[in-house]
Amino acid sequence: MAPKDRKILITAAEGQTARCLIELLTTDEDYTDKYSALSALVFSEDAKTTLAEFEGVEVLVFDPNNEELLVQAMEKVDTCMLIPPARKDKAKITRTLLETAKKAKTVTNLVFLSSAGCDYAEKDKQPRLREFVALETLAMAAKSDTSTEQTGHSPCIVRAGFYAENLLLYTKQAQGEGKLPIPIDEHHKFAPIALGDVAQLLAYILTSQGPQGLADEVRGQMIVATGPIMVAGPELAQAASQAVGAKMEFQSISEEEAMTILSSEQGAEVDEAEKEYLLEYYSLVREGKTNYVSNSAFQAIFGHRGQELSEFFQAYSGEFKPKRRRIESASKPSGGMAKGGKATPMKKTRSSTSKMSIDEEAG
Repeated sequence: MAPKDRKILITAAEGQTARCLIELLTTDEDYTDKYSALSALVFSEDAKTTLAEFEGVEVLVFDPNNEELLVQAMEKVDTCMLIPPARKDKAKITRTLLETAKKAKTVTNLVFLSSAGCDYAEKDKQPRLREFVALETLAMAAKSDTSTEQTGHSPCIVRAGFYAENLLLYTKQAQGEGKLPIPIDEHHKFAPIALGDVAQLLAYILTSQGPQGLADEVRGQMIVATGPIMVAGPELAQAASQAVGAKMEFQSISEEEAMTILSSEQGAEVDEAEKEYLLEYYSLVREGKTNYVSNSAFQAIFGHRGQELSEFFQAYSGEFKPKRRRIESASKPSGGMAKGGKATPMKKTRSSTSKMSIDEEAG
């Protein structure tokens, strides 16, 4: 198959991972000429408007009661980027999508976005994380099922680490108190990865070419993608301080306090299932199960480590920098904390895209 003939479908397209990926595929010259059609699957009619800016992208609405329509959508593509939605029923939806892909028998290239750490998660402690293992198994099963013909013959699973963008949930405390409140202790470490780097990796995989579908360097691979360096809470605060030019402090908080933040206005746009996922990931950090870095695949493909934490905080400096009180005159009371404006968009590089808010899927 010629590069230009590839037809790609991206699921959970209203989420930030998918939107970032679609932006890359439709605007980055490294990818725009490597496919002939791009479609996106969303989970409500209202969500279609979130993709209105992307011309040439066919937007479909998921209807669990219309299997025929789903099969027809799958029959039009040979490559599927399967992103589980940040919903409590994500396992059921993922199973439905995989079953329709099998019935279509055309989806040769199947890329599944999973979560780093899911293999260390325990079912009774971190069920949201652990369910990714079962979903990975479903995604891999098609390759050994001859009845599905070419479905999933060229697979790739990407386990994305904790998104650095999740730290944007704490910008209120950063601006108002100069603190990063995270439910881990000061010696617990993890390796946050930029959303833009995950999107770049997925875009490369989806458009890669090999004799049997995806390029041989990624076909059949289980790719674990974390950020380039492990950090503890105080090191996060230090990186933030250097980037924004103001002192930031790490604050170790309890899981209950973290849930309070997520349940406030700060977490209003985060799905309940995603809140559970975040708390479970932090529990993995506390258990010492995230003490590793895995970005060799990124380095092999792009020739560098990806976005450094200092670069992340620089890109979002407007969101994190503490706001100072300003006295306008002796007769007036000091003003309240200034409201944080929108951060300056991240400079476009080979490993980053425009600034995005907290991700809504795995990671």
